[in-house]
Amino acid sequence: MPLALPLLLALPALQAPEPAAAAARAVLEAARAKARAVLAQRDAFIKAGGDRRLFKGDCSKELAEVDARLKTESRPEVRQALLVSRLFLMEYAKQDPTPALLAQVRKEVPPTAPAWGLDPSLVEDFSEDQAPGWGPYVTEARDHNPDPAVRRGLLFDYFWDRLDAKDEAAWKPAYATLEKEFPDTREAKEAAAVLAGDRKTALGHPAPAFSLPALDHPGTTYTLASFKGKYVLLDFWATWCPSCRAELPGLHQAWARFKDRPFEILSLSFDTRPQFVTAFRKRPATPMPWDHAFVAGGFQSPLAHAYGVQGIPKPVLVNPEGLIVASGGQLRGPELEKTLAKFLGK
Repeated sequence: MPLALPLLLALPALQAPEPAAAAARAVLEAARAKARAVLAQRDAFIKAGGDRRLFKGDCSKELAEVDARLKTESRPEVRQALLVSRLFLMEYAKQDPTPALLAQVRKEVPPTAPAWGLDPSLVEDFSEDQAPGWGPYVTEARDHNPDPAVRRGLLFDYFWDRLDAKDEAAWKPAYATLEKEFPDTREAKEAAAVLAGDRKTALGHPAPAFSLPALDHPGTTYTLASFKGKYVLLDFWATWCPSCRAELPGLHQAWARFKDRPFEILSLSFDTRPQFVTAFRKRPATPMPWDHAFVAGGFQSPLAHAYGVQGIPKPVLVNPEGLIVASGGQLRGPELEKTLAKFLGK
């Protein structure tokens, strides 16, 4: 009997549920740990000569665990961490979220949820092609999420998007806010690098010179002089880049429409190996029947520095006189054909 009372008093503590905040942090840390493991596997795959585009992280066990826990978990903060973790792990597994999952996230995870600190870019990524309502959601997260990392990450994404769209009235104040409120952060430094890179391809500037061997024609070298008298669209891209691949239907359509005009496309690959481009172009949907070159060194190459390439896709349109006349968002999506028609005629 002397042991009965102390044991009875200890039972409630032993059975007490983990505090919600601690449980949510544990969920997010588990997702981060899995991401680190997947990235290490991806790096090994690429180092062994694998095509980065073909690598897919195996997150099936972790996703199943998240789903099972969502069926029983009732604490809002923990559910928010689970839902954001699900989106996060699906990206590493290269799975697209269903409309039902996105609707559930919108319903249960507020823009101010700390869980978005797992990866602030998730908010921006899932807003781009979704139904109306995500825009205000992202704005709320950018302005009022309690995590500074979330706010500055979303502000950086917004700055780059508006700079790419040549929306000076929007990107300038965003850049100023990054400098003022988040000085010496990675995002502020990257914004400065992006802005400096953008200025290297400012409209009206001469296009930097280059000399690159052609992928399809041994012995041929592409230079600006190769396209003298024509408009040339310089298309910085890579097969592993989802945003680059998303632009390909529009590029094929533009090529079909304008290929008989004084117009060429030169796709400049940042892949790790040129054969990845060759294999990719054998697919029926992506023949890319225009000029191609491989940029050894990718983002670290002299060409990338000359053109200020901080991210891809980066399209640049050069006129017959060698001057840059359009770039960025002016040459992406539905704007591509509109811009080309402006110079080449309808």
